[in-house]
Amino acid sequence: MGNVSKKSLSPAGSVTIIETDEGPQWEPDTNPFQAQIRNPKKESKLKGIKSFICYQITPTNTGIQVSRRYKHFDWLYERLVDKFITICIPALPDKQVTGRYEDTFIEKRMEQLQRWLTRMTNHPVISRSEVFQHFVTCTDEKLWKVGKRKAEKGDFAGAAFFSLVQTPQTPLELNHVEAHHDSFHKFVKSMDESLKHVILAVHDHSKKHIGPFKREYNKLGASFTSLANSFELDNGLHPDVTVEESQRLTMALQHTGKTYTEIGDLYAIQPREDLYPLEDSMREYTGMLACFPDMISFHKHTLSTEREYQKSQEDGKIDGLDAEQVRRRADVISYSMMAEMNHFHQERVKDYKDMMQKYLQEQIKFYETITNKLQENLAMYGDINT
Repeated sequence: MGNVSKKSLSPAGSVTIIETDEGPQWEPDTNPFQAQIRNPKKESKLKGIKSFICYQITPTNTGIQVSRRYKHFDWLYERLVDKFITICIPALPDKQVTGRYEDTFIEKRMEQLQRWLTRMTNHPVISRSEVFQHFVTCTDEKLWKVGKRKAEKGDFAGAAFFSLVQTPQTPLELNHVEAHHDSFHKFVKSMDESLKHVILAVHDHSKKHIGPFKREYNKLGASFTSLANSFELDNGLHPDVTVEESQRLTMALQHTGKTYTEIGDLYAIQPREDLYPLEDSMREYTGMLACFPDMISFHKHTLSTEREYQKSQEDGKIDGLDAEQVRRRADVISYSMMAEMNHFHQERVKDYKDMMQKYLQEQIKFYETITNKLQENLAMYGDINT
């Protein structure tokens, strides 16, 4: 679709959208990086009156560690949402008042923040934006405050952001854009509804693992153990069965009881390996999908305005210049929206492939462990001569 400027995201904040076989896309970052969160530390100020947790963030492209609190993440989130109105910025995990210094909470919070930060570094526009770079690289307190004030001025935020966007020169066909918009809208609604059902099913299955499944296998194991204990009362006075064979049967049955008790315990701890990570990944996507209704509504209003101006031009109510200016502004917004839709789908395919592979790999390991235990126990019965 025509030629496009090769200008990359500059310090001034310009953004390029390119045309590909899959449609409009944000220009890829030629120097991608990740940022790792490690070593959360409890710190304080005002002589210990105020305590907080600091997370150490290290970008892979600099190797220089910066320290950030939850409030800094919250600040960054607000700046990104204000600036990029057609880019999906999922919400941060909720702020917690009680229990926020407990180790389990800190580990979980760090995991959630890492997931959010990775989502941001994976975005070719967000990762190169000035405010995000300031967040992951600034180590000097004075420079942090200067950059913070600059970001809060809100230059090129909201609708003004589109003045920085460089798009392909070929005009978009309004009917095509509207069809694309409606299709994505239906997709978002359908995926959101489906995710709710999956999350509920996964959550309920996890509860069964640590409750009913563990309980039933432990109960079964205890019953086999009880039967084995009764077999120990055998006095061996049977002409056709040796004492040794009777003892082997008792030992095999005792092992059966032990095996099923262990299987119950395996069920109880298994969710942390597969179901919990799967649920967390699914919930992250519900947060991402929650971004789209406002974006879709904004884009729909843009398309409606373009359609109205197009009709007014056809009716001779406005001149062609006014209609062309509206069309150009609408095209920038549509190109931006379509680039974000494509980015979402690319991330979705990659993420769901990865999460389902990990889930199934852990499931296979789990059932292989159970199978090996059962085979080991089965072999004990094979050693009994009858």
